[in-house]
Amino acid sequence: MNMFSKSIVVFFLTMSVVTSDGYAAEKLDLKLKLKPGQKYSMRIITENKITHTIMGQQQKINHHKTVELELEVKDVQLSAAALVKVTYLSLKEKTESNHGDFEYDSTKPETFDGNPLATSYNAMIGQGFVMKITPDGKIAELKGIDEMYTRMAEKIVEAEDKLLSKRKKKFKSLQDTVKSVAKKRSMRERRETAKEMIKKYPMFTEEQFKQTVANVFVSLPSSPVGVGDSWRDKMMLGALFGALSELDEADSTYTLKKIEKESVIVDASSKKNLDNETISRGAGSVKGSFSYQQSCEVDKSTGWLKRNKAKTQFSGEQTAQGKTAPVSMETIITVEPTKNITAK
Repeated sequence: MNMFSKSIVVFFLTMSVVTSDGYAAEKLDLKLKLKPGQKYSMRIITENKITHTIMGQQQKINHHKTVELELEVKDVQLSAAALVKVTYLSLKEKTESNHGDFEYDSTKPETFDGNPLATSYNAMIGQGFVMKITPDGKIAELKGIDEMYTRMAEKIVEAEDKLLSKRKKKFKSLQDTVKSVAKKRSMRERRETAKEMIKKYPMFTEEQFKQTVANVFVSLPSSPVGVGDSWRDKMMLGALFGALSELDEADSTYTLKKIEKESVIVDASSKKNLDNETISRGAGSVKGSFSYQQSCEVDKSTGWLKRNKAKTQFSGEQTAQGKTAPVSMETIITVEPTKNITAK
């Protein structure tokens, strides 16, 4: 074999390391590399299906929730951690169960009447906080939650006054009642009462806000990775099953499946057997098996999550007040952009 032929053989042997898409041998340093002024608008769609048996009767709950968030990068620290302002743009929620249906849509006022959560949900729209996100996709801190509670309380009091004003016009007898309430309770007292009420709602806790925004990020590796490389991280089961909040962590394995021109595809999976784990607020214990599958598209240059679909399943039994009942849950979370990225 002459030198030319040998060179051709070496060339093709070298190229065989790379797959047909041309990126397999590439090693990427996947980190969040954000810049001040960048804005993202993301939609988080959560579908929950729960089946459990109470006193021999099977109960089914189907819950759908769609949240739209705007995320604006305000600053990037020397550590490369980014400060991102999170704003709630819209919220849709629908629950169907044996005990009746529940619906709320922040874009449709007709869903507000008679809805016990409408006033609080309305107060959340347009409000937000600032989070600190590290280069590996971890939420390190939330800032401004208390200030958000204050602004929500102000909107709740304003909504109450508008409602009383409408009723006052229809029923003159309410005029004296409204005046009496105003004398006994100052505006400041009413706002403080509303603020304390908000804090007690499970859906308005700092942990709940953190779990919501965590959906728009993915765990990123500590070192450069190529196709087929994996890394491990912890995930909180409570972030997936509200009914099983405060449960232990589960180990997850992330694998870089594919490198494309502008994006990478990352899959994640996790399994765990739950043995007498305590569920929220001391309501009992749960046994069963848990599984998690995720596939997401991540931007190569910024580490930003473009799209994501995750499916979590649980099957087992729940014990509460001395009674044991079978329970199964399935949660599907889809994350997608609603607008293109903008930058200053």
